[in-house]
Amino acid sequence: MIDVMDKHFQEVLHLDSAQSLEFTLANRIVSLGGAAVLVILSVVAARSLGLEFLPKLEEGNFWIRASFPPTISLEEAEGYSNRMRQIIGSFPEVQTVLSQFGRPDDGTDTTGFFNLELDVPLKPFDTWPSGVNKEKLTEQISAALRWPFVGIDFNFSQNIEDNVEEAASGVKGQNSIKLFGNDLEALQKTAYQIKTVLQTVAGMTDLSVFDAFGQPTVNIDIDRNVAARYGLAPGDINSTVQAAIGSQTAGNLYECGSDRNFPCFIGNEPRGPPLTRRWRSIAVR
Repeated sequence: MIDVMDKHFQEVLHLDSAQSLEFTLANRIVSLGGAAVLVILSVVAARSLGLEFLPKLEEGNFWIRASFPPTISLEEAEGYSNRMRQIIGSFPEVQTVLSQFGRPDDGTDTTGFFNLELDVPLKPFDTWPSGVNKEKLTEQISAALRWPFVGIDFNFSQNIEDNVEEAASGVKGQNSIKLFGNDLEALQKTAYQIKTVLQTVAGMTDLSVFDAFGQPTVNIDIDRNVAARYGLAPGDINSTVQAAIGSQTAGNLYECGSDRNFPCFIGNEPRGPPLTRRWRSIAVR
């Protein structure tokens, strides 16, 4: 049994579709032109929709990364860290400021003391002064940091966003360019040339270069003829030099009532004459 309302609805659709088909066949040029205009408008509208898969999540915080020169020491970087926390904490919209140097405790990140990360939780937005939003606050904090800390690159992100971007590309940023090669100096020179070009691109912000620097090494060659005159084996000399320059395990300290143990190291005092002078005065017995 067919319902009367359903039958009437189907008749209306059939009549409208038949009339539309007759008009389309009678006016082919107009119909095709209208369809082409709709396609062009759709393409133009799609270009303004953005390229992000998901809308940006507002986390209510800042994750600020400061990149110092690669050769900076822990003591010197610590002084800069205190000043940065004071500047960021002076803004009334900031709740607190936490900082960390170098790699995390689990050692999954290979950064050194040149990398400073600042966790900046923000107060609720409804408590902010009128006319201040997060974009404006970002500009204010960025300007306050860049003026006294010339030569330090700052990057503004959010906690979750920073981790997701690093997991996706291996770099803490929305976009990245990676260079591969055997010549470290050539790679670094090319990287700064690319940075100069990218600075001319409109809409580019927080642009920086991750410096890949080598580790300074000292080669100590043993004169085997001289060592043989004194009855010394090369292995004994290497062990002594290792303990003097770096450190050597002397034993383990076990915690009472627990299976936890801590290695005890023997080494030279870090303060004193230059290392090369001390190395020449090492006594091997």
